[in-house]
Amino acid sequence: MHSGAGADWRQFRGPTGSGIVPDETAPVVIDSVKDIVWKVEIPGRGLSSPIVVGDRIFLTASSGPKQDRLHVLAFDAKDGKKLWQRTVWATGPTDSHPKSCMAAPTPASDGRRLIALFGTNDLLCLDLDGNVQWIRALYEENSGATDGRGLASSPIIVAETAIALVENQNNSFAAGIDVNTGKNRWRRQRPTQMNWTTPLVLPGKGGAGELVLLQGMTRVSACDPMTGREVWGLDQGAHPIASGAINGTTLYVPANKGLTAFQIVAASPPKTLWEQPKLSPSTASPVVQNGRIYSLRGSILVSGDVKTGEVKSQLRLKGMFSSSLVATGGLLYCFNEEGLAHIVRPGDKDDTLVATVPLGETILCTPAIANGAIYVRSDKHLWKIGKSSQDRN
Repeated sequence: MHSGAGADWRQFRGPTGSGIVPDETAPVVIDSVKDIVWKVEIPGRGLSSPIVVGDRIFLTASSGPKQDRLHVLAFDAKDGKKLWQRTVWATGPTDSHPKSCMAAPTPASDGRRLIALFGTNDLLCLDLDGNVQWIRALYEENSGATDGRGLASSPIIVAETAIALVENQNNSFAAGIDVNTGKNRWRRQRPTQMNWTTPLVLPGKGGAGELVLLQGMTRVSACDPMTGREVWGLDQGAHPIASGAINGTTLYVPANKGLTAFQIVAASPPKTLWEQPKLSPSTASPVVQNGRIYSLRGSILVSGDVKTGEVKSQLRLKGMFSSSLVATGGLLYCFNEEGLAHIVRPGDKDDTLVATVPLGETILCTPAIANGAIYVRSDKHLWKIGKSSQDRN
């Protein structure tokens, strides 16, 4: 089962991993702190995004002086009530950059179970009621699979296979793990370079099945999710933090020569359409909306034509951004590191900042959007934001 169906937001950056949800699930414009439906406390730190499955919100966190207590939590989407919490001890190292922590990867779901990967390389599978199905200690199985900066690549689920990308400067690998048994379907070595990007699912075409895109600093690969076989690969540099995005059959990869657009051609290597240095993101992953692709270069929101890469607009926002852009209903949403939400309406010529909402806490996670609401977290709280009158009826 693919990891993003219906109105759910089941993985990092939503249904396709590209930060977009269908228009029918779009929130209305958020323009006030009065639109905060609920706010709940969470234990410990976290850069991971919340995910949404039905009427439940799932989230990870890490706590303790050494960040060695790992938490998976579930909340009721209606009122924010905590439904359950599972906590395990870390088995791998907990070293990371001070800005990061062990709850940096976003969990994933196939609608029946959760896959939670932590920066310690501990991998948990739980059902939606919090019952542990299996646990893997990937660091113990892959000694040296960290370099002290902290891991942040999020898992995805495709063809009943959990894909984990663990790239670092010591021992890098990618693994496809059977979600039913917790056993490896495959494992392959990856370049020993730092990398925090998240895999993407490339759509199948012409009878070909879906492929998994692994974006690394020195190689971009498309692999069979069931076997790990590399179907095609490109020896080119790619961004180590900002993940790519897919729009139809076009793949956008932040690369060394700028944001690069590729035409996906079944199981063949993709065709380069254009490269644009002025669209290269700083940290946040790009998003496509209304015929344009948007990137955050520092605090500047830059848009380019999806077909040509020609720069179309620039809009200065406030602050710096670790959170990636998400888009729906003709609007863009992004939160800066100071917790200020920006809502931008793309235009034919210029883009307009239509509202800002201050949450007053450090926000490093990418928000989730589902069923007319936005979910975002800090180290201390999880918020549900949406038109209060709509959400409380």
